[in-house]
Amino acid sequence: MSTHSVIECLEGIRASRLGNSRNIYVYLPPGYQEQTDRHYPVMYVHAGQRAFGPSGPGNETWNLDQAVDELIASGRIEPLIMVGIAHVRPVTHNEFYHFTAPEREAVSVGCSGTAYEHFIIHELKPLIDHRYRTLPDKSNTGLLGSSAAALCTLHMGMRNPEVFGKLIMMSPFLVDVQLDEWSDSGLLEEAMYRLPDKVPDVQMWMDIGDAEGLFLPSQVRSAAHELIEKGIGIGEGFAFLEQPEACHQESAWGERVHLPLMYMFGEVGRPVALEMQGREVIGLSGGMNTYINALLHYDSGWVRSLLEGSYTTSHPHVLQVRPNGELVPVGPGSALITLTVGELSTTRKYTVIPELSARVEVCICAEVENEEEQAESIYGGMGMKLVRTGTGRYEGCYRVPRDSGFSFRFTRGFRRFETDMNGKPVANRVIRATENMSVHYHILSWGSTSAVKAGIGGQG
Repeated sequence: MSTHSVIECLEGIRASRLGNSRNIYVYLPPGYQEQTDRHYPVMYVHAGQRAFGPSGPGNETWNLDQAVDELIASGRIEPLIMVGIAHVRPVTHNEFYHFTAPEREAVSVGCSGTAYEHFIIHELKPLIDHRYRTLPDKSNTGLLGSSAAALCTLHMGMRNPEVFGKLIMMSPFLVDVQLDEWSDSGLLEEAMYRLPDKVPDVQMWMDIGDAEGLFLPSQVRSAAHELIEKGIGIGEGFAFLEQPEACHQESAWGERVHLPLMYMFGEVGRPVALEMQGREVIGLSGGMNTYINALLHYDSGWVRSLLEGSYTTSHPHVLQVRPNGELVPVGPGSALITLTVGELSTTRKYTVIPELSARVEVCICAEVENEEEQAESIYGGMGMKLVRTGTGRYEGCYRVPRDSGFSFRFTRGFRRFETDMNGKPVANRVIRATENMSVHYHILSWGSTSAVKAGIGGQG
């Protein structure tokens, strides 16, 4: 039997209602060619041009084929087919939006999610089921997406539960957020998702990193609780994860994609350990809501965050905990919080201080070495616009949610990232906004002349 997977490219597959064509990348598991009587479950992956390899020099990839190869080889999941659907970058319509575009985009970008949905269900899926040995029923058919593609996965799954029985949503773009110095929260938030009155019988995974800028864990937690209220089941039906230190990009999704795949197509094993993560110092006033990220670890290496738990406090006059993990300060002092799940338990000390503001100020200065082309502004993390204040010097100050994490590279526009002196990608800048802070960075280059000519510097 072959020990290697194969990725086939189906070129120029037409989407009739969208009026465009795209490439489709099909991952076939080891043994597919030899085991001709075997049929396989199928996971459809949005933005498939980055699923199995970079879409261009310097661009990131999930390395999804490597993750699936390892899971299959280790026996942690059953073999499956992965179908990577290349994304057509929106010009006038975004195929990941079903109902609404963010207000800041709505003037120029409409929603073509239903036409994209038609393409997958009525044109692509029949093609895949005809050409490959699939298990076409809902229990063996899933959708996987991140960011706006995860929003699309949610909507498409809610609308078509008879087609898609498995939904993987990584860092979903559920709320459009902009910095807004005039609002009490410092944020302008616009909900992007809609849920039916009753959630259909499907299996769902939803996650979020805690260093994704203005993609905040609280937004995704809120949606997860809404799903539970509307009928989705915890355990067999729904799993949630808040991943510590994870940012909003392909490499971070690729590093943890094995977790939802194990949940959907393998055995997660049994719980073996508990831990509580998150802030340990809480303000009695200041408007900051704090949640415990309770992680339940399994013997298979699988992990999930508990959305409900059994908590006790040593000093309820100091600190209490709601079942959803929200910390409720009552008075100054310290308290031990204990979480129990079956025979497992863990305890952590928390301190309540008189006041802790919900926002902090982050000031950024970036200097471009040997700047050949000046710009009026450049961009850091989400919503962080730095204005030119001198030759090669850009500055900005922002009020952001306390504890929010930002992992980014400076850009001069869409995917026009900073590089090293040779035009190669640089490591992300990382900020954790726990206190007021000022940071100073040096930008080496926007891509060398030779790199730009070769198409490396722009990362389009």
